Amino acid sequence: MRRISAVGFAALLAAGPAMGQVIIQAPNPFQAPQDQRADQDRAHARWENQEAPRRAAQGDYEGAAEAQREARRDWHDARRQDRTWQDEQQRGIVIGPR
Repeated sequence: MRRISAVGFAALLAAGPAMGQVIIQAPNPFQAPQDQRADQDRAHARWENQEAPRRAAQGDYEGAAEAQREARRDWHDARRQDRTWQDEQQRGIVIGPR
């Protein structure tokens, strides 16, 4: 019995450096809606980006500029959604040195 406990203790000490850091992450229930919003923002940005040259071709330069501004705004919103999700994904409970 002493031999088994000594071997177990030695194995625990040997595995200690490998278990120096444990990260526990919970799944994010809001990932799917965030991904969907980001995808919708990208789709709207693509549509606005295609709309700008059409308006410019018709002589509506102010409308074309507005469409480009909206496209840029939608691209930024999509990137913000992605960054928010990545930041939330990297969070977790860290046990040990980091």
